[in-house]
Amino acid sequence: MEGAQGLVNISNDGWYGDSGAWKQHLQQTQMRAIENERWLLAVTNTGMTASVDPYGRIVAATPRKVRTALAAPYALSSNTSFYTLHGDWFAYLCAIISASALVARFIFAERER
Repeated sequence: MEGAQGLVNISNDGWYGDSGAWKQHLQQTQMRAIENERWLLAVTNTGMTASVDPYGRIVAATPRKVRTALAAPYALSSNTSFYTLHGDWFAYLCAIISASALVARFIFAERER
């Protein structure tokens, strides 16, 4: 993040058409706010434009497919989250442990035969 005190996500959700993908995109945006412990302003053309707090809660939002403006509350923050400091190492560690357990399972199953 290199010192960013807030985040903005500008997106063209028109690609998703009338599917539910716009909602999934909004949920991914909420996760980015949580990971980085930052307010995130999500701006879309056909999806939901929203202000998301550092806990992933949608504080203010516009309806879908409505051309309007949003007076969105937000705040700047300079604290550093665990994820910002360490990145994906926890996910990699979980993947390594899972792969090791899977390999061990097959090795021990083969020895029992």
